[in-house]
Amino acid sequence: MNNLLPIAASCLLAGGAIGYVIGNTGEEEAPSENVADQDKARNLGSSRSVSRSGSSSADSNSQGSGKPSSYEEVANVPSQTARVQSLVDLYSNMSSEELAEAAEKLRGLPMGERFLAGSLLYAAWAEVSPYDAMDHANGQRGWESMLIKPGILQSWAASDPKAAADYYASNKSQFSGMGMMGRMGGGTGGATIAKEWAKQDPEGALAWAKGLEGRDGNDSVSKVLAQIATTDPKRAAGLTSGLEGDALTKANVDIAKEWAKADWSGAESFINGLPADQRGDALGAAVRSLADDNPTLAAKKALEIPEGDSRDDAIESVAESMSRENPADAAAWVVANGSEKAQRDSMRNVIGNWVGQDPSAAKAWAVAQPEGGLRDSAVSSFVMSDNTGSPAENIQLAETISDERSRGWSIGMTTMRWMGEDPKAASNYLESSEFIDEGMKKRILGRSGR
Repeated sequence: MNNLLPIAASCLLAGGAIGYVIGNTGEEEAPSENVADQDKARNLGSSRSVSRSGSSSADSNSQGSGKPSSYEEVANVPSQTARVQSLVDLYSNMSSEELAEAAEKLRGLPMGERFLAGSLLYAAWAEVSPYDAMDHANGQRGWESMLIKPGILQSWAASDPKAAADYYASNKSQFSGMGMMGRMGGGTGGATIAKEWAKQDPEGALAWAKGLEGRDGNDSVSKVLAQIATTDPKRAAGLTSGLEGDALTKANVDIAKEWAKADWSGAESFINGLPADQRGDALGAAVRSLADDNPTLAAKKALEIPEGDSRDDAIESVAESMSRENPADAAAWVVANGSEKAQRDSMRNVIGNWVGQDPSAAKAWAVAQPEGGLRDSAVSSFVMSDNTGSPAENIQLAETISDERSRGWSIGMTTMRWMGEDPKAASNYLESSEFIDEGMKKRILGRSGR
C-alpha cells in the first residue's frame, strides 16, 4: 500500500488537466466501452482477486486499531493531510466487494472530495482485484472513467506489471485517451506501465517497451530510460543505442531531465554530445530540472535554448522558481526575455506566488501592463489567486480583460466565490452583468442552490 499516495498524486495532476477541459466543454455522456476482450485478458495475467493476509474487512480491522471504518469518519478528520492518510488506512483494509460498495457511496460527494477519495480507492482496488476495478471503471460515465482508469493501470503495474501489460495489450481502446493532455496529463497507457515496470525490472521493462509501436512505444522506451537515469544516467545514455527518430529524441530529453537533477555538469556534457537538432529540446528539459535548485544558473542557461516551445517551457519553469523568492524580479525577467507565449503562460505561477506575498504589488503590476495578452493573463491570474480580496473589486478588474473567454472565466469563478460570502450582492451582479452568458449564470446559481 505504499504505492497509493504517489499514484493518487499523479492522478490528481493528470485529472487537473482533464478536469479543465471538462469544465470548459461540459460533461460528456458515457461512451459504449468496447470490453469484448476482457474475458480473454483475464486469462492472461494474475488471478482476478488477491487475498490480503491478516485482513478480512474494514469493520473488523478498524475495531480497536484507531483506523476509520467509513468515509464519514474520514470526512470529520480536521487536517487534510491526516484525511488522506485516513483514506489510505480505510481502503487498505477492504476486500474487493467492500471497495465496490465504497465506490458507490462516493457518488454524492463534491467533485474535489470524490476525485481525491476515488484516486486512492481505485489504486487500492487495483492491488486487490484489478479486473474488478477495471470492470467498475468501465461502467462509469465517460469523463469519470477517463479519470479513473490511468490510476488503476498504474497501481496494477506497480504490483504486477506483466499482468497489467497483458491486459493493456488486449484492451488498448480503453486507454486511448491517455497521454493526450501534454506533460500535465500523464503518459500513454504503455508508458504508465513501463515506468512502474522499470522500477522493478528495467531490462524486462525495456524489452517490453521496445515491442510497442508508434508514440506509445516511443513514450514507453523513454520512461524506462528516464527511470534508469534517476540512479545511473550514464547507463541510460548507453542504452539509447539502436534507437532512432522520435524514440531517440524523447529518450535523450528524459535522460537529460533526470541527469540535471543530480549533476548539471554531467547533464550539460551529455547534451553537448548530442546531434545539433536534438540539443535544444534536451537542454530545455534539463533547465526545467535545474530551475528548482538553482534558478539563477537556470535563467542563464534558458537563454541558450533556441527559440520555440522548449525555450518557452524552460522560461516558464525558471520564472515560477524565481517568483517563490522574488516575484517582481521574476516578472521583469520574463518580460525582458520571454516570447509573448512564455510571458502569458508564466503569469499564472508568477502572479500566484506574488499574491501570496504582496497582493497589492501584484495587482499594481498587472494593472500597469499595456493592453494585450500579457495584461489579460496577469489580471486573470491575480483575480483567480486573490481569495482574500474583495470579489466586487476583483470582478470590476476582471471586466477590463480584453479576451472574451478569459474575461468570462475569471468573472464567473470570482462570482462563485462571492456567492459563498454575500449571496445577495452576487445574485444582484449576475442579474445585471453583461459579461456572463446565461449558461454560466445558471451554473453559478445552481451550485449555490438558487
